Amino acid sequence: ENRHNYLAAVCPDKKSSGLAWLDLSTGEFRLAEIETPAQLADQLARLQPSELLIPDHLNPTPELPLPPTPHDAFAFDLTQATDLLRDHFRVQSLDGFGCTTLPQGTRAAGALLHYITRSLRRDAQHLAPPKPWHATSYLLLDAVTQTNLELVESRNPEGTSLRGAIDRTLTPMGARLLREWILHPLRDLAAITHRQDLVAALHDDPTRLASVRDILRDIRDMERAVSRLSLASGHARDLVALKTSLALLPSLRATLAENDNSPLLALAADLRTFDPLVALLESSVVDEPPPTTRDGGMIRAGYHPDLDELRRAGTEGRRWIAELQDREIARTGIKSLKIRYNSVFGYYLEVTKSNLASVPDDYTRKQTTANSERFITPELKEMEGRILGGEERARALESEIFGQLRAAVLTELAPLQQAARAVAQIDTLAGLAETARTFRYVRPILTATGAIKITDGRHPVLDQTMPAGRFVPNDTALDTDAPRLVILTGPNMAGKSTYIRQVALLVLLAQTGSFIPAAQAEIGLVDRIFTRVGATDDLARGQSTFMVEMNETAAILNNATNRSLVILDEIGRGTSTFDGLSIAWSVAEHLHDVTACRTLFATHYHELTDL
Repeated sequence: ENRHNYLAAVCPDKKSSGLAWLDLSTGEFRLAEIETPAQLADQLARLQPSELLIPDHLNPTPELPLPPTPHDAFAFDLTQATDLLRDHFRVQSLDGFGCTTLPQGTRAAGALLHYITRSLRRDAQHLAPPKPWHATSYLLLDAVTQTNLELVESRNPEGTSLRGAIDRTLTPMGARLLREWILHPLRDLAAITHRQDLVAALHDDPTRLASVRDILRDIRDMERAVSRLSLASGHARDLVALKTSLALLPSLRATLAENDNSPLLALAADLRTFDPLVALLESSVVDEPPPTTRDGGMIRAGYHPDLDELRRAGTEGRRWIAELQDREIARTGIKSLKIRYNSVFGYYLEVTKSNLASVPDDYTRKQTTANSERFITPELKEMEGRILGGEERARALESEIFGQLRAAVLTELAPLQQAARAVAQIDTLAGLAETARTFRYVRPILTATGAIKITDGRHPVLDQTMPAGRFVPNDTALDTDAPRLVILTGPNMAGKSTYIRQVALLVLLAQTGSFIPAAQAEIGLVDRIFTRVGATDDLARGQSTFMVEMNETAAILNNATNRSLVILDEIGRGTSTFDGLSIAWSVAEHLHDVTACRTLFATHYHELTDL
């Protein structure tokens, strides 16, 4: 429940690849065009789709993270995809969605919709219109960096990821959004500053923050409840979850809007109230309905007169059967006589074998068991038909009423999805504010310059997992001018790897809009973070430790820009000392002189300090 479950499609072309992804459980739908196979692999690593479609005439390529599902090639045709998307979203053109300049992405999006609606036969009315994703809007993280920095998953089963350290969200929607923010930090200064303003407004008002979090604690997963109802796989418990959550929105909105000058007013404005829908669900559905709609018992007494009448008839029938048992015991003198029920025979009278001599002539034998005989009477059979017929009609009527309630919810589908997204954003921001208050984070100053100046920075994970006072804070000073490259030496276990990872994590956190663990910080915006950390082989692809290291280093040298942050740990240690030193020397010079990016270079080669 704390992560998205994506279905993705890839549509390769000579110049670029179209990529589209959607989460059927929430309605999110995105498309993009990716320039290189490596960038496609990186984005797929961020998404971690559960299923991946490709045209059925193509062979899988190495950058795909899982065995793909071949799908009809014609579904990837641009005309076919465009027509299907326009028909589904009832528009004359895709221009309004911003898809016109992304033909490859449109092809992939059309194939996804075709697979959902034609192959899987699923209702996709709850899907949001496809929203373009542009790489230039985000700080890019390749697959290696995501793993090395342990952003959302720790490589150690008992370890803690960055997400695990900062996640104070209270709803599944907020947890999913936080994961998205960590994997897709922003690059636009205005957008980052806006997020910081919202976190700061909550951070600086602890009373309001506590009130907001108290309300969020009782909000359920609105996104997935609405989607299940739209897909006809929902049940009455989804209606209750929705009612409970929607009933809290007015108080959440009022809490956020208490101060007229607060940036939180914009968040409050996104929270529509749904009073008529809440009243309908409150009056119609019981507080604790059964897990399925088959068995009835989900509609509240007093809501529907015909249903109440059918239920009354069933209750009176069961009371009559209880009275019949007492009468038959008195008439026959068989004190152990019982009237029982099972789904095969319906109602029957059960008499132990020791009392068979006392059975009246009007009993008709139905079944013999090891210790007893089962009988029916015309009177019992007639009442059984009335009871069971009434119960069947009551269940059918309840199912019909549930369908009407579901339809009433779906008339508000788009506003409900918007409200769910707003709650997710509020929860994520409040969680970041709570983390900042709990662990003494500060608001970093984001700039368009190349300077990274951090005073008393702390590793966000170790700061929490180590005993209080054990972690030693560190300063950082980097710039695109000077010093742009820092060579860090020291013995094993001195903290070199911890320090360089710490700087990368603090920069990433700052560009998500979060506060960071430091005394103060100025962060010049970064376009990409690259890491070369650790030494492992890749036997599945026939690559030695040294080959893996050189491939990752080559990717950095070919893709880093002067706005990038590069983290290098022990370059060249996979080969002999002199060769390794030569490689480390050459890489350091290239990053400093040619790429001119901010670099932290941890090494055991003390000769590098002389060079």
